[in-house]
Amino acid sequence: MSNRKSLLAITPTYNYFVKDQIESISSDFKSIDVFVYHNPITEISNYLPIHELSLFTKKSLIEYSGKPENVSVSTVPTFFIPIDYQYRHLGEKHYRKILNMIVQKKREPDLIHSHFVWTSGYVGARLKERYHIPLIISGYGYDLYDLPFKNPQWRERIRGILNDSDCIITVSNRLADYIRKLDVNTPVEILPTGYDGKRFYPRDQQACRRTLRLPEKKRIILTIGSLVKVKGHIDLIHAISELEGRSKDILCIILGEGNLRNELQKEIKKCGLEEVIKLVGRKPREELPLWINACDIFVLPSLNEGNPTVMFEALACGIPFVSTDVGGVSDIITSKEYGLICECNDCMDLCNKMLDALNIKWNRDAIQSHALQYEWDRQRQNLLEIYKKFM
Repeated sequence: MSNRKSLLAITPTYNYFVKDQIESISSDFKSIDVFVYHNPITEISNYLPIHELSLFTKKSLIEYSGKPENVSVSTVPTFFIPIDYQYRHLGEKHYRKILNMIVQKKREPDLIHSHFVWTSGYVGARLKERYHIPLIISGYGYDLYDLPFKNPQWRERIRGILNDSDCIITVSNRLADYIRKLDVNTPVEILPTGYDGKRFYPRDQQACRRTLRLPEKKRIILTIGSLVKVKGHIDLIHAISELEGRSKDILCIILGEGNLRNELQKEIKKCGLEEVIKLVGRKPREELPLWINACDIFVLPSLNEGNPTVMFEALACGIPFVSTDVGGVSDIITSKEYGLICECNDCMDLCNKMLDALNIKWNRDAIQSHALQYEWDRQRQNLLEIYKKFM
């Protein structure tokens, strides 16, 4: 691809998989403009302990470290109260804000890539109509399996946005099925989120534990995710309660922040698991490889997912992955060599799979080798092949 082209990326975040994806292709473009939505109301959480808002502060949404010089990241401040009525009308607000920024900055992009269908996809569709340039929309999870099925109005809105795009990228076969249910005519490509191989790779477990001041002789179970209902932490607590009765040497660590923190803490106390389950909050991204390499197994108890980035990151570190059968997990955990899959909302099945995983002698090299195909340096070429069809 000619590196004289310009890309416009519209996204609600510039960290984790969106950041990795954009930076992996930066050398293939003259310039990439990234517009990140930001609700200034969330900054209240810098002064008040409002955990659910802290996930959406400017500091949480954007990670500048390592950003290439030809990637420009701009926040799009848009005040709105996070309720359904205002959320339904947010697309037009975001469109007007971004249009003004494009005009002021005198940008002339050759391609638009919207990350998530609402509101990024809506903005992308309006800009495509105005500037007559190709639009690619990536759908990652709730914007495909949840939002369009809330009511007929949301269904038609999401369906219309997807039909206005030139190509839809999604991260799993299961999410592609949701798109088909919407009767969308736009071509669909499946591209897993992948991981950053420069950060996530096998490291010495005991050295990582010493760095993090974790017990060296415990069998550590780790999960990483926002403390929200869909992540299934309540099920994990109940499964650990059962597991602790069978194995006294376990420690479960939950990384993340969110509005269920107090509820989860109460449930842990109710189950008498204060010494077994630790809520350690949100950690800097550069620490995550240490936490993953410090554990014996990684568990994902989610009730729904797109294609969890933490799955690729855990596998890349050679860590076996125990998960509910959600999103694209079964697309990736294709063998019991890499991990175990259990039923959703089944605490006993989750408990049994975790116990099995703790007792298996895993081939960490085989797990890491399986993950290599999803590293962003390799996924980059697949993404560029999609772009080439429209540029």
